[in-house]
Amino acid sequence: MTVISNQGKLLRETHFSLLAYSFSHFTVDFSCFYLLYALFLPGMSQAEIGVGFLLYNILAFGLQPFLGYFCDSRPAFLAGRLGAVLTGTGVALGLLQLPWLALITAALGNAWFHVAGGIDSLVHARGKLARSGVFVSTGAVGVVLGTLAGQTGASPLFPLGLLLLALLAMWGIRPAGEPLSCWFSAANPRLGYLAAALALAAIVIRAYGGGKIPMDWKTSASLGLLPGIFSCLGKAAGGLLADRVGVKRFGALALLLSIPLLCFGGGNIFASLAGVFLFNTSMPVSLCTVASLFPHSPGLAFGLTTLALLCGTVPLFFFSLSPAAGAAVLGVLTLVSALFTLVSTQNNAEKGA
Repeated sequence: MTVISNQGKLLRETHFSLLAYSFSHFTVDFSCFYLLYALFLPGMSQAEIGVGFLLYNILAFGLQPFLGYFCDSRPAFLAGRLGAVLTGTGVALGLLQLPWLALITAALGNAWFHVAGGIDSLVHARGKLARSGVFVSTGAVGVVLGTLAGQTGASPLFPLGLLLLALLAMWGIRPAGEPLSCWFSAANPRLGYLAAALALAAIVIRAYGGGKIPMDWKTSASLGLLPGIFSCLGKAAGGLLADRVGVKRFGALALLLSIPLLCFGGGNIFASLAGVFLFNTSMPVSLCTVASLFPHSPGLAFGLTTLALLCGTVPLFFFSLSPAAGAAVLGVLTLVSALFTLVSTQNNAEKGA
C-alpha cells in the first residue's frame, strides 16, 4: 500500500512539474519578446536591431549546452527559478532605459530556464516523447503573443506579473537530490552517435527552412498569431503521435507530408497552417533521439538541440532569397531533414514505458 501511495505521489509531482514548466516556458518567452519589441527595439537603428536580435539568440540558445552540462552535475541547482528572476530583471532594466543590459540579462535568464525545463521534460518522460512535446510547444505561443504585446504597447506589469506566477509555480517543484538520467530508445542503435549527429543536422535544417515558409495570407496582427499557435499544437501533438505510430515512420512521414503544403500553400491559410503543424511535429522526435545517446546528461542533450536551432537560425540574419527560391530551398531542405530523421530513428521507443 505504501508503494502504491508513493507512486501516486510521484506521478502527481511529475504532472505538476510539467504544468509548471510548460506555463513558465510560455511566460519566459513571452517576457523576452515583450522586452525585445517594447523596450529594446524603439529608438534603435536597423543595424543595432539586427545585432541585438542576433546577440539575444546567441546567448539564449548557444549557451544552453554548457549550462545543461553544469546542471547535469548539480541536480539540486535551481536553474528554472534563476531563469525567471533574470528574465524579470531584464524587463526591469529595460524600464530603466538600459536596453542592451536588459537584453543580455533576459537572454541569460531564457537560457537558464530552458535548460531546467528541458531536463525536467526528459527525466520524467519514462521513455515517451509526449512530455517533451508538451513542454517545448508552449514557447511558440509565448513568442508570438509577447511580440504582439510589445508592438501594441501593453503594460510591463503584465510580463512581470506572469513571471511572478511562474516563479511561484516552480517554487512548488521539489529539486532533484541525485544525479539526473533519462532513457529513450528513439535513436537507431546501429548508428551510435551518428544518429545524434543526424538528428541535430535535421534540426539545423528545419530551423533554417522554417524561416523560409511562405505565408502570403498573413496580412494582419491577428492572423500573425496563427503560425505560433499551430507550431505549438504541432510540437505537442508530435510527441503523442510518435508514441502511438512509431518514431521512425511518424517523424519522416510528417515532414514529407508538410512539403507540398508549405511550398505551394503560401496563398491558402488552411494548407499553410496544416503544413506548419506537420513541420513542427518532428521537434520532440529529434530531441528524444539526441537524448537517447546521452541518457546521463539530459541537460547537455537538450542544450545540443537548442544549439542546433541557433545554427539554423543565424544564416537567416545574413542571407535572403526570393520567394520562389525560398520555397524551393524549403522543399529540398525539408526532404533532407525527413531523410535524416528516417535514418537516425527507430520505431520501438514505446519500450521505455
